[in-house]
Amino acid sequence: MSLSGYNFVVLTIFSIFLTQAYGLPDVEPIDDVQPEETLRIHNEIRAAVGVAPLVWNETVADYAQNFADEQAEAGVCSYDQMRHSDGPYGENIAAGWVQPTDQMSGPIATKYWLTEKPNYDHETNQCKDTCGHYTQIVANQSTALGCGSFRCHDNELIYIVCDYYPMPLGDANTRPY
Repeated sequence: MSLSGYNFVVLTIFSIFLTQAYGLPDVEPIDDVQPEETLRIHNEIRAAVGVAPLVWNETVADYAQNFADEQAEAGVCSYDQMRHSDGPYGENIAAGWVQPTDQMSGPIATKYWLTEKPNYDHETNQCKDTCGHYTQIVANQSTALGCGSFRCHDNELIYIVCDYYPMPLGDANTRPY
C-alpha cells in the first residue's frame, strides 16, 4: 500500500471514529411542498363546501417548480417583488420564515389561505376583504393541483407556489362552489 493509500485509510477510520463519538448534525431534508399532505388539506377544505377533490398533477407541479426556480434565480426574495406567473393556471403564492414549528410548507400555506374563508360571502359571491386565495382553493372549475417552492436568505425564507388546473373563471358571475 502506498503512503497516500495509507493516509486515506487512516483519515477514513478517523472520520468514522469522530462521527461515532460526536454524531452527525440533525439535518432535515428540504421538503417544503409535501405534495400528499398539501393535496389532502386542499381536499378537506373543498369537501367542507361540497366541491370534488383535486388530484396531484406532475405537469402542473413542474410548472409551479419551474416558476419558483425562475424567481429564485432572479433573486426575488421579498414579497413585494413577487409576481404571479401569469401562466395558464390559477395560482396561489405564500412566503414564511423558517420556524421551529409550523415552518412554511405546502400544508401551512394552504391553511394560511384558508384563513380568508370568513371574507368570502357565498350569497353575494363577493369578498369583504382578501379572499382570492381561498376561492382559488375551492373553485369547482379546477380539478388538479401542483406546487413548487424556493428558498431565500440562506434557506431561511420559504416561498410556496401552488397552481390549479384548469384556471377557474374567477368572474363576478361564476361562484367557486
